[in-house]
Amino acid sequence: MIRSLSLILVAALALGAPPAFAGKAETAFMGKLVGTYAGKGTLTGSRTGTFDCTLTMKAKGDGISYRGKCDVEEFGSQSFSGDITYNDKAGRYEATSPTGTTTVGSKSGSSISFTTKFRGMASGTSVMKMVAGKITVDTTIKDPEAKGGTIKSHIVMSK
Repeated sequence: MIRSLSLILVAALALGAPPAFAGKAETAFMGKLVGTYAGKGTLTGSRTGTFDCTLTMKAKGDGISYRGKCDVEEFGSQSFSGDITYNDKAGRYEATSPTGTTTVGSKSGSSISFTTKFRGMASGTSVMKMVAGKITVDTTIKDPEAKGGTIKSHIVMSK
């Protein structure tokens, strides 16, 4: 079950996007996100611990692609990847994982936020906020092993 919880946390991180055409302003904004990020995260609630994450974002056409890895003490190493683009036709940022799941992002000032709700072995919500030089991910899931228990993770990665 610990392995399934780590997969859920990584799934919450793995946001990505299908091809789309971005305007100059959106392309320039996404270009500011390109780089290598690293940081530490914490687990609180019915499970506790710390973990380290790395994330590399690269320019890809009119968007960005990313690859990351988190090493969670109790769960081991987990990788994730995806793409983020701006869909001009729909007027929105989109993140799509390799499984094809698309999450819509919203831009406010100098940041993009993606909120994902998920169900499966566990259910919960993940919010990823990206600004130039910093990415924050907050996830809350119902712990399937602890009746009524909740696991929260908080990750801050910087260039």
